[in-house]
Amino acid sequence: MGRSNEALITRAADQLSDAQNIVEHNMTEAMRAVVTEIDSIFGDLQASSLNAFWRIGKLISDVKNDPERYLTEEQKSSHVNGPALIISIFAPVYTEEQLKSAVNFYDRYPSTADLTRLLALRNPERPRWRLTISHVQMLTQISDEQQRGALEEKCAQDAYTARALALELQEMRGKKKNSGRNHQAPKGLKQQLLDLLQHQRRFIARSEKLWYNENDDDIYDSIANAPPATHEDRVIRGYFAEIVENFDRMADVVRDNTQMCRKLATEVFDREDESFDDADFTEVGVVSGSSLKESNINR
Repeated sequence: MGRSNEALITRAADQLSDAQNIVEHNMTEAMRAVVTEIDSIFGDLQASSLNAFWRIGKLISDVKNDPERYLTEEQKSSHVNGPALIISIFAPVYTEEQLKSAVNFYDRYPSTADLTRLLALRNPERPRWRLTISHVQMLTQISDEQQRGALEEKCAQDAYTARALALELQEMRGKKKNSGRNHQAPKGLKQQLLDLLQHQRRFIARSEKLWYNENDDDIYDSIANAPPATHEDRVIRGYFAEIVENFDRMADVVRDNTQMCRKLATEVFDREDESFDDADFTEVGVVSGSSLKESNINR
């Protein structure tokens, strides 16, 4: 449960589903077997990490609840705090916040049945999704057991990343009382929008690196400067022809979706001025049609 290892496990769990969607459709059986084995290792590591986190919380709680058993007579007469003593022992490796989070984890989920249920949470559409320590640390912040259980199910249902869960909690805490809006967004909509936004960002970043690389030759330079014999290569010609065709299709898709987004922005979001103002759109990177045109003109 070291800081670097915990971060590695969390990042791997959050990003694995997206990586799977991008490359898994085009793999040999041998490569698929490697991916499956690595996924199994990550799954075991993740379960082991969550299990260890729970056990640490249990042990510290045992000391807290039974000081007579764990403290010396001198420590008891000096009113030594058992959990604080443990935290000080491990302070060079683990932060106080980490160890207290483990205790909170055990307090919220005090039985092995609770732990087993968390480890068993799955999403049928994203079988590699798992609940991580980062998820648990945020879930334990919710004191209401029924509300926490509902959010656990939502995490699995929508395959929430730790970041998506953090955004959900942030919104729950920031909701205005008596706003007059009784309707709710469909389940999973927030995660769907976040997924789409992440795909767009990756596509744009990757495209700019490949096509407009200022520090090296981009793809177009490579094509133009390649030897004539290379231009006759059937595989290269086939790839290029498909790229051109895909760009034509993408242009149609982008045009249709741009029109739909502007329609929704006008008919849905602009209609709900009380809850969606210009600051809300700016925060998540949404711009108006006029601003979009100005942005393109200035490029």
